[in-house]
Amino acid sequence: LRRWRTATFEAMSSRDYRILWLGTTLAFLAFMMSWVAQSVVAFELTGKNGSVGIVSLGMGVASLTIAPFGGAVADRISKRRLLLVGQALAGLNFFVVGLLILADVITIPLLVASTFLLGVVFAFIAPARQAWVGEILPERLVPNGIALTQVAMTGTRIFGPLMAGVLIAWPLFGTGGSYLVMGGLFVLVVATLWRLPNTASRPREGRTGVFADLADGVRHVFARPKLGLLAISFILVVMTGYSYQVVLPGYLENALGRDAKDLGILVSATAVTGLIVTIAIAGAANSRFAWPLMLGGAATLGVSMLILSAAPNFSVAIFAMLLTGAGTGAFQMLNNALVMQESAPEYYGRVMSLTMMAWGVNGLAGLPFGLLADATGERATILVMAIGVIVVTIVTTVVYSGMRARGRVTPGMEPLTEAVAGD
Repeated sequence: LRRWRTATFEAMSSRDYRILWLGTTLAFLAFMMSWVAQSVVAFELTGKNGSVGIVSLGMGVASLTIAPFGGAVADRISKRRLLLVGQALAGLNFFVVGLLILADVITIPLLVASTFLLGVVFAFIAPARQAWVGEILPERLVPNGIALTQVAMTGTRIFGPLMAGVLIAWPLFGTGGSYLVMGGLFVLVVATLWRLPNTASRPREGRTGVFADLADGVRHVFARPKLGLLAISFILVVMTGYSYQVVLPGYLENALGRDAKDLGILVSATAVTGLIVTIAIAGAANSRFAWPLMLGGAATLGVSMLILSAAPNFSVAIFAMLLTGAGTGAFQMLNNALVMQESAPEYYGRVMSLTMMAWGVNGLAGLPFGLLADATGERATILVMAIGVIVVTIVTTVVYSGMRARGRVTPGMEPLTEAVAGD
């Protein structure tokens, strides 16, 4: 037990990492609250799944178009300065939306504008935070640091929807009040950044343009076979397997006869098992079991969605979502940790931004999936998503097995487990 605890939480020995981890936790707590709040607001305004998809489209477009440049910028300038500006804008955005809801003047176009701004902000702060982990920690602890960051993000998937659900159902707050609370959380996030030392910008000598940096990052990803496979599989699994959130409000009302406000219960169920799984396997992020566990997580996600598509009642749906949480938790944490492990440090920001384009693709997929649900039903749509996840998992497993059989390792990199063993 002591060995597991040491391996799991070793990165927490760094004071700066602990502060960064706390800020990340608070930021993603607000983001997870917003997914529930914006879905409830959009569905209550129109009663259509397509409206929920349209609202998510704002973040999707921004994330997909801006994310690659966000990573290039994160590798060029002070990450602390970038995060201070970005997270102040996110907090202001939440305050404004909350006031619009309280004034009863919120509309779908205004919600789309809000999610678009959040997508722009996320495109810069997410790769900057992940890349900053690589600067704060020694190289051997970077996978563990990324894994613990994922633990924090998974934990917010429990408390974010739960907090949002409680606040929305509480007449004193409602959806407007929940947005104000999200804005308040970002005030705390900015406060944590003031306690961290400034990070240096890249020297101007020899600095290339942003587009050249971006192209260099893309070449870096696909010059390393495993890294390219990790990035592509992450984008495809997130696009197909994480889009179920768009149809959940309608699924609850139309398929199960529940109120859309019960969304918080289902999303919290995914986070409970997600948190347990990520804590349990965080120490495996730099072990030989990382790839099998990641692929097992993706397979679990696909199977859980098959169960969800056929769930006869709310209890079975909760069971399916518990499996979903375990699958997404294992897959996402280990994929992100392996991406950092397979990347060179000077490319951390750009590589993470390319993988985070997955959330942009996910946002874009929300609209067609929402329209498909309106046309064919939520159950059929979730079934299509499940099949997509399973197909991607099978193909990824076959390709990875072929790489191992041919003995292909990342060029110029020693496997981390061997490096640690040789210390």
